[in-house]
Amino acid sequence: MAEPPADQLTDRELEVLLLLGRGLSNRLIARKLDISEKTVKNHLSNIYFKIGATHRTQAALYA
Repeated sequence: MAEPPADQLTDRELEVLLLLGRGLSNRLIARKLDISEKTVKNHLSNIYFKIGATHRTQAALYA
């Protein structure tokens, strides 16, 4: 099965996904991007939906 294209992600979602792939926590992602943890969680929810992931590990492996 082919993976969904990453071009469906916004620039910010790509930033969050790349930091997630580096193993950063939501808190550290928020600090690095100067956004709230809630915003990180919202981005992650959108990312999971767009790439067909059901959890953080799948998204990190996708990254």
